[in-house]
This record gives sequence, C-alpha cells and structure tokens, in this order.
Amino acid sequence: MLLALFLLLLSTVYLLVLILIAIGYFKDPVLRQFERYAEQDDSFHLLPSVLFAMGLVALFSGMLFSATVAPRYSPLLMALVLLFLAYVARANRKRMNAFPELFLAFPRWYADLRQRTTREERRRIAYMWLCLPRRMRLHLDGSDRHFLIWADQVILATVTQTVEDQEATVEDARYIPDLHGRYG
Repeated sequence: MLLALFLLLLSTVYLLVLILIAIGYFKDPVLRQFERYAEQDDSFHLLPSVLFAMGLVALFSGMLFSATVAPRYSPLLMALVLLFLAYVARANRKRMNAFPELFLAFPRWYADLRQRTTREERRRIAYMWLCLPRRMRLHLDGSDRHFLIWADQVILATVTQTVEDQEATVEDARYIPDLHGRYG
C-alpha cells in the first residue's frame, strides 16, 4: 500500500509537470526536443505523454482504492484503456502531424514559434536557451510574450551571422581555382 501511494504521488507529479508544459509555464522539455540533429521531425506532442500519465494515475489510484476501500474493485480496466491509447497516439505521430491545429496546439507559444520558424532556427533557439542563466530561464518560463521576443532576437542575431557567412563563402569562391586553373 505504501508503494502504491508513492507511485501515485510520482505519477501525479508527472501529470502536473505535463500540465505546466501545456499551459506554457515549463519550456525546457519542448526546447530539448529542438536540440536534436536527426532528420526526423522535431514536433512535440503532449497527447501520448498526458494519456500515459493519466493511465499511471488511474492505475495507482485504483490500486490504492482497492487496497483501502473496495477490495473487489479492479483498477486495471480504465488504466489499460488509457495506456493503450497512449501507445496508439505514440505510434501514430506522423498522422498527428497531419493535423497540427489539433495535436500541436498546446503549448500556445510552441504553436506560434513552430509556425514562424524553421527547424534550424528552432535548434538555434534551443541551444541559446542552454546558455541562459537560471533566473532568466525562470522569467521566460513564466512569460510567453517575453519568451517570443527573446526568440525573435535570437533569430535576428543568427540570421545576420548566417548572411555574413554566406557572403564570405561567395567571396572565398573567387579565389579558388576551377578545373582549368582559372580563378572565379
């Protein structure tokens, strides 16, 4: 019974963290999703995680309820349904990407940032997030407006650097000989 209470507490904390992510007060896990260099999509889906957390809460609260109040109560049915739905949602991420207004709508700052930026810009934002001091991250976690302003500044700073890099490569190309030994 003590183990069920402890696991219920852990799964409730996990569900509360997901709720904080959904309302926009915890941005770290979403930005960690942007850091990856893989060719796959960097979309962040809350639905599988929320269904999984709800399944765990249902399972452990049902176990606690059956151990204390109703010994014939089976906590498995509702928990298994939620866990199965979490598995189906996780397996069908590509189908969920087809409906971004439905499945990628929360957190709102993420939907806005995803609409306005490219994958490369989101990766740069994620890496700049790591460079911020903890107090600044806490401030930006609490204010979506300030976070989006900061993200715009990161994009502007990196666009300037990218344009200068592209101009430098064009100038350097003039001093590289071609196959016939002539310079561009």
